[in-house]
Amino acid sequence: MRDNRNFWLFAMGRFVSLVGSGVQDVALPLFILDLTGSGTIMGTFMIISMLPRLLLYPIAGVLGDRINRKWIMVWMDFGRGVVILLLALLASKNLITIPILFGAQFVVSIMNALFGPATSAMLPDIVEKEELMRANSILMSLNSTAYIVGPALGGIIYGMGGIMIAFLINGVSFIASGVSELFIRYEQKVEKIKNIGEVFEGLRDGLNYIRVRRGILILMGFALVINFFAAPIFAVLYPYVMRIVIKFTAEQYGLLETSFMGGILLGNILIGALFAKKKAENLLVKGLIVETILLLIFAVLMLPQSIAFFLGPSWRMFGAIALVSVLMGVSNAFVNTPLNVEFQQLVPTEYRARVFFGFGSYESGNNSHRLWCRWHTPR
Repeated sequence: MRDNRNFWLFAMGRFVSLVGSGVQDVALPLFILDLTGSGTIMGTFMIISMLPRLLLYPIAGVLGDRINRKWIMVWMDFGRGVVILLLALLASKNLITIPILFGAQFVVSIMNALFGPATSAMLPDIVEKEELMRANSILMSLNSTAYIVGPALGGIIYGMGGIMIAFLINGVSFIASGVSELFIRYEQKVEKIKNIGEVFEGLRDGLNYIRVRRGILILMGFALVINFFAAPIFAVLYPYVMRIVIKFTAEQYGLLETSFMGGILLGNILIGALFAKKKAENLLVKGLIVETILLLIFAVLMLPQSIAFFLGPSWRMFGAIALVSVLMGVSNAFVNTPLNVEFQQLVPTEYRARVFFGFGSYESGNNSHRLWCRWHTPR
């Protein structure tokens, strides 16, 4: 991986944009709450953020297989950067309103939907097959670091410089990411789309491809089932128990969120350093078994008897949950990274973006529910 120029341009571009997004992901909800004091407005904002992605992912998958993926990435990053920099300009003149924010978020969400499948499908084209495990572990490690650094900076930046500085940092990060991607050497031989009918034809071909391949169906079903059960637990139940039942402070809750991401970072470092040559399916099975055991332990810690034993929001209780969260993050890395590799190895490049739209929505669901937890924690 050390000499793979294309991979590092790809990875560092994503890292920079994720740090910028992390800053805005914390600052923007705080700004909306300061502006309106309304949880309903925040809920509406979340729906606007997610709806275009859910509706457009299938079409985005077709476009990712029929249009050069590098240029989709570059133009979507530049496009998002321009929209967010315009928000920074409006914020500097105190012209930001809720309708403007909603409209800008809707446009950005459309570009997110187009960006996701193309990005996921491109990685196996710029990395040798035997390096996929290491490449994914490095990418996930950088992502986890960004998810820790960005939100941590977001609260500080919003407190010191307001929403305009947060927009400015995020807009510049998207432009920098697009510039980095410009230098990737990538040639995708695709048959260009001639009319709108070919988009729907491509979607049908992609669904037929998935339907007749049992291994891909099993993996996709596995990913979707996990997201179906995990999202409500961590989006609703987790923050409720942490803040309302146990009564941890906002600072303690933030540290618990960070402990999980730190575990994911540690897990991917271990995969890259020690397990890069292991079979993906073996790591996946072992990671799933360990994660299931840890989820059961976590459930036991949430019982009223356990809360009473650890004396509620004590540092003993905090330490026990933090330890389990770190280990859950490690085991989560041993599930998600091999799962990515399995998809990348099983699917040929001409179908990859269409297959990844289903898996991409699973990953986006995981990320969005993590943000939902942070935004909607009672203050």
